[in-house]
Amino acid sequence: MWNNSLGAKAVSILPAHEARRSKRVVTRKGASVVLNLGSQPQRVPCLIVDLSPEGFRLRGGFRLKRGQVVEVIPGDDQLNAIRCSVVWIGKPGSKQDGEVGLKAV
Repeated sequence: MWNNSLGAKAVSILPAHEARRSKRVVTRKGASVVLNLGSQPQRVPCLIVDLSPEGFRLRGGFRLKRGQVVEVIPGDDQLNAIRCSVVWIGKPGSKQDGEVGLKAV
């Protein structure tokens, strides 16, 4: 789907209850999320916390809803925007507060 050229390292295996289909790769790479893909797109800076061939975990100051479609632009490379759907949103006050899980579509 896309090339992992973000200079990241592999993550250790997760406990069985959190197992995923593929390994995640930990990274701390700047990116942007394009919201409101309709008439008024808005580009918001964020941080890619980890990634896999299926999607991303991002941290940023944005408000998203489950099922919302956005585009992730890793770094400054606007030509490689990846269309994604919001799968989960971190609960306020939790360890995942300010984070979202995205699945590439």
